[in-house]
Parts: sequence; C-alpha cells; structure tokens
Amino acid sequence: MRNPYYSTSSRSVIQTKPLGIVLQEAHLITDSKIEVALRDQEYYPYLRLGEILAMRGWIKQETADFFAQDWSKLTRQKTRRCLGYYLQKAALLQPQDIDAILEEQKMLGIRFGSIAVLRGLLESQTLDFFLMNLFPQEIGKSSLVSKSRFRVGNSQRLSTRIRIPNDLTHRTTQKLTSTQTQIEELESTEIKWID
Repeated sequence: MRNPYYSTSSRSVIQTKPLGIVLQEAHLITDSKIEVALRDQEYYPYLRLGEILAMRGWIKQETADFFAQDWSKLTRQKTRRCLGYYLQKAALLQPQDIDAILEEQKMLGIRFGSIAVLRGLLESQTLDFFLMNLFPQEIGKSSLVSKSRFRVGNSQRLSTRIRIPNDLTHRTTQKLTSTQTQIEELESTEIKWID
C-alpha cells in the first residue's frame, strides 16, 4: 500500500508533512483544535481535515486548500514571488490589506511583513513561518527596508511625522526624575503607589 505522505518521482522521494502539522507550525491552529478535528474525522471519514477545520470556523477553506495542495510545491520552487502574493493565496490577507500595507510601506520604509504584524493582520509566528520556508535569507534582517528603495522625500516626511515636541520630552523627563526620587526615599518595607 502506498504511503500518502510520500510522493515519488524519477529523481527523488519528497516527503510532505500532514496538513495539521503544517498549520500548527504556521501558528494558524492549535494542537487541541487539531485533536478535535481528527476526532470529528473519525465520525465523518468522508471529510478531509481542512474541511472540518473550515466548517468549525477555525481557518478559511482557502487557507486549508493552499496548505494542502500548494504549500509543498511552493517551498521547492526556485523562483519566488513577493511575500504578499503567498499571504493572499493562503487567504491570510485580502487585496485591500495588501494595498494598504504597500502604501504604508512607501511612507514608513518598514518591511511588508512587519507592517502586517503591527496592523494585527498576521501573527508574528506566522510571518516567521513564511519567511523561514520561502525566504530564509530574510530571517534576522532589520524590519526597515533599505533606504535605496525609497525617495528622499519619503524619509524626510517620516522624520517630521514622528518628531516628539521638546516640551513633551521635557515634561516626561521631569515626571520620571520626580518619581525616581520618591522611590529612592522609600524604606525597603514601604510600598509606594505611583499614579
């Protein structure tokens, strides 16, 4: 009998992971939810794991299909598309999310994936999973995009947008110094409530 986790070709044997394991590694589903879905599958053997997960509302059907049908092929391809393409194909981002992220990226100079995480559209572990499997050379790089990709005008706009007023900095420093002095004056048995 043929093992469903192996596929043979004339050149090599390629091992693919079961869908549940891939979804767990991508931090898209918990192991307890996989266990529940596998129990459901015992009662409904005609349903695939991805269908059960989608029916329970734990992932989108498109996400299950992407990882079940496309993922192992994509990880073996030599040429890569941009990260947003794969996240959209996996139904983790919508086209309007990608457009908004790209606009923000132009203004701020922050990497695409970092913006998606900061906006709450993607978990950081899911981003790491995609980077590790599709773009391992990008792991550990700064979340800032290289300056050569953006016009000087954008970086000037950025520096004026995030400038903190001097009076706010001065007031914050005074408050911190005052609080620190109060804490230093306390005896070790006293508790000071800071407001």
